[in-house]
Amino acid sequence: MENNTFEDLQTEIEFYRQNQVIVEQEIKTLIADNQKLSQQVGNLLKEKLQTAQQDNNHDKELEDLRKKVVLLAKERDSLHVLWQTSQKTIEALDKELKTYQVYDNRRNKDNITDERRNLELKLETSLTDYVELETKYKKLVKDYEVLQTELKIKEKEIQTYKERGKELETKIVTLEKNLEEYKINLAAETKNNEDIRQQLIACQKESVDKVKNGVEAKSKVAEALQLFDVVSAQKNDAYRKIAELTGVISELQQSLFKVKQETERTFRTELDEIKEKYNEKVTDMLEHIRNLDSELIEKGMLLNKTLRENKILQETNKNYIKQHKENLNSVDPKLALAEQRIEAMFQELVASERRNIQLVCEKQCLAIDIQRIQDIHTRETKRRDWEESLLKTQREELK
Repeated sequence: MENNTFEDLQTEIEFYRQNQVIVEQEIKTLIADNQKLSQQVGNLLKEKLQTAQQDNNHDKELEDLRKKVVLLAKERDSLHVLWQTSQKTIEALDKELKTYQVYDNRRNKDNITDERRNLELKLETSLTDYVELETKYKKLVKDYEVLQTELKIKEKEIQTYKERGKELETKIVTLEKNLEEYKINLAAETKNNEDIRQQLIACQKESVDKVKNGVEAKSKVAEALQLFDVVSAQKNDAYRKIAELTGVISELQQSLFKVKQETERTFRTELDEIKEKYNEKVTDMLEHIRNLDSELIEKGMLLNKTLRENKILQETNKNYIKQHKENLNSVDPKLALAEQRIEAMFQELVASERRNIQLVCEKQCLAIDIQRIQDIHTRETKRRDWEESLLKTQREELK
């Protein structure tokens, strides 16, 4: 039953994960579409701002051109007035010349020549002034025509920019409609996420129940482990006694080895002393050698005795080990049954632990996925709210 419920939980979790993956993909597509739309809106707003700036610049240029045209018209009128006055002065001077020519026939030639020269000088100056005024007037007329052509070109450009602004406004309206549709889709996706979250909460409750069952199984296994600890303690005591006996045997072997080394050392030292005193006391040395031989024989006897005792101790140790093994074999069937039960309970505990660990891991994965989806959703809602506020402010500025 537990396996069936666990498999059902796993299938439900996999189903929720698949749904979660599908929802994440849809959210990613919605985010990508929203980013594209926001980029398009940004580009359109930039174009609209550029056109507005260009319109402002063109308006300034038009005002400057109009001011220049007004100034040129004033200059033209003033020059026209000057030209008319100069023509009138020239006509008056021509009349005066004619009158003076009439008087010239009547008066003396000397007086008339001086006056005539003065009149000719006045005529020349007035003619030069008239020529200068006429060239200025023509130049002003040309500048006026050039400015009028520039005015017509600027007015045409303003018309094209106004048409572009209307097209941008229509595009903004369509983009706002698309944004509304995406908002509706987002609301539906949030509802789906809430449903999935509730289903996950139910799964978490079921996993908590499973954990409680696992804790009960752990308590049972702990009792079995206590029994196993008692049996293992008895085993450890037996092994400790065997280790102590082996330590005693090793100490005896070391003491035998030390006795052997001491006898060899003393024998060598005595031989060295005998060699030193060889020339003086040969007879004493031979007697001493005999004494040493007797001592060596005695020490050999002692060595043989210690070796025999060592063999006896080894045999007693072997007998003790055999008895201990027999005792262990007599206890072994009960221990084997207990160990088998303990191993079975331990395997069940391990299996339940693995199940619990898997459930905990899956629970953590689901919690992490839910947290990630919530973070993504909050980030997206904040970003969209910010984009909406930005679009509203830009739309109000454009209005």
